Amino acid sequence: MELSEVKGIGPKRIEALHQAGIFALSDLLAWYPTGYLDYSACSFAVDLQDGETASVQVKISSQPGYYARKGLTTVTVYGKDPAGKTVALRFFNQPYRAKSFQVGETYIASGRVHRGEKGAPALMNPVISRELRGIVPVYTLPEGMTQSVWRAAMEASLQNTVIDETLPEGLIKKHTLLPRRETLFQLHFPQDREKLEEALRRRNYELALLYFLATHALQEERGRKKGIAFSAPLALPEYLAKLPFTPTEAQLRVLKEIARDMAEPKPMNRLVEGDVGSGKTAVALFTLYAAAKDGYQGVIMAPTEILARQHFETLKTVFGSRCGLLLGSSTPAEKRAALEKLSSGEWQAVTGTHALFSKSVRFHRLGLVVTDEQHRFGVAQRAAMEHKGLRPDVLVMSATPIPRTLALILFGDLDLSVIDQMPAGRKPILTHLVGQQKRKDMYRYLGKLARQGQQSYVVCPLIEKTEGLEGLSVDEVYEEVAALVGSVRVEKLHGRMSEGEKQAVMDRFYGGQTSILISTTVIEVGVHVPKATSMVIEGAERFGLSAMHQLRGRVGRGEDQAHCYLVVYEQKKTAMERVQAMLQTADGFAIAQRDLQLRGAGDLMGLRQAGEEREQSFLKDCPLPLLETAAQDAREVWNLPTVENNTLVDLAVRRFGTMENIALN
Repeated sequence: MELSEVKGIGPKRIEALHQAGIFALSDLLAWYPTGYLDYSACSFAVDLQDGETASVQVKISSQPGYYARKGLTTVTVYGKDPAGKTVALRFFNQPYRAKSFQVGETYIASGRVHRGEKGAPALMNPVISRELRGIVPVYTLPEGMTQSVWRAAMEASLQNTVIDETLPEGLIKKHTLLPRRETLFQLHFPQDREKLEEALRRRNYELALLYFLATHALQEERGRKKGIAFSAPLALPEYLAKLPFTPTEAQLRVLKEIARDMAEPKPMNRLVEGDVGSGKTAVALFTLYAAAKDGYQGVIMAPTEILARQHFETLKTVFGSRCGLLLGSSTPAEKRAALEKLSSGEWQAVTGTHALFSKSVRFHRLGLVVTDEQHRFGVAQRAAMEHKGLRPDVLVMSATPIPRTLALILFGDLDLSVIDQMPAGRKPILTHLVGQQKRKDMYRYLGKLARQGQQSYVVCPLIEKTEGLEGLSVDEVYEEVAALVGSVRVEKLHGRMSEGEKQAVMDRFYGGQTSILISTTVIEVGVHVPKATSMVIEGAERFGLSAMHQLRGRVGRGEDQAHCYLVVYEQKKTAMERVQAMLQTADGFAIAQRDLQLRGAGDLMGLRQAGEEREQSFLKDCPLPLLETAAQDAREVWNLPTVENNTLVDLAVRRFGTMENIALN
């Protein structure tokens, strides 16, 4: 059966499917749901948890209420569950809902739960039906497709496609996995929660196994390539003598590992991970110095212009005028000059953002690529930079500590170095939980610190005021803090500002003219201001654990004692577990281990298929034991080249290619 033979799929929809990479029914089956809504049973209002999806049997008890403001319409309908408890049904930008309900009628409402501190629990934009809907897959659809047509096509695919088994029989029996045909059926048309979990386990195991086999293939391919043999071991003593501080033992260990790598004739491919403030920049600077000593150019890629500018100031301390900066916001004249200095070799080192990936950027003799905050760049982007040289050495850095076992599994194609020691004399940052009744006192205290020369960050989850989330935006907090601290200079910073505006604000903060900076998470990565001693995180329950730890690491860079204040608005169970972890430890690796327990390996790493919305969370629900099992099986398959195993390796290479379509973010 062909796609064109499926009822409801005409020429326009065929074209949309082709653009999405779907040319056959078998391709359609690999378009997995992005998630599932479990509406297989009704819940009572008292049991509803904030953020979950649920179904509630509701008897309408009031006429719909209608509200319109700034182009947003809200229709709210109230009803009672079978126990007589009130539930709100809230619809956004669906004004017709105001005429859809009759008092006394009973419906099944299914949607996401919002539970505030006051009032009845609400179902947001719920689906209304007369009966339970079961477990509903959620698909991201190509343009022009509908869920009903999509489901019909899926059903036709299952009935009319020969579904071959992809895993060896031995592995299926060893781990009690579902056959592939049943797995696909349960993924697209779940029978019940138990069968769906079995299908997800089989799918996640298979994807993990193929991924790890692909890393083995990539590692072997890289091992065959000839790279640059740098004289880095000789350059290391010179570099250490230039440093204005004494490196930690952990830094020295990692520097020696890198020097040995660079001296090898094969390309270095190393990941350096360390906690916030552990000294990764000094390690990266050595690699650039060593490359330049041998006449090669080096590049350090940064995820934000703020961080790139900071790297540029650091580069100038070593390279003087023989280094440069290339940004997306650079003027045409600045870009022309940069391109000329790179192609001529005048610049020995350069830093910048995504502008460095431009095809117009050509190097005279690129020998080293350093990627800061590696999870912000996709592998394809890093590969594009590597291709600008002749197999340059590659160093990737991460300030998001990852539990070592997980790092070794996920980065099987990289050598791993860990800076697990903080510089001597660094005072631990003290973390405090602040209730609503103490907020104003806290901000008045920050004003007092500002008059003593200390600076503060305040981070908010939103830019502007949002209905139902009052007090969490940069705009609101800016006005409030400015009123509380009197003559102290307060400024705000967020992603909607131009790069020039953002840099001007940061320059004033760096220079000490601004005492309190109200910002979004744009300052999460790499910002270094020694006089900043206080970090306030507004709505801390809305941030991930690793993000909060990164933000906390923006302070405590100087001699004064630093503090981090977590302001909580809604005390949700899982959110308070994250907050509690922040209060208990400042150790980034302990934080990462706790984050792994709370969120799972996939959520922690954010592994996804770049550009493929349908798999935004590859391995998202894959527990660490299953990852470890797949990694071990991959090693055994790789080391035993039977016909069956070689077929599996070929499938892995076809599935992930050179892994350039895998992004970590």
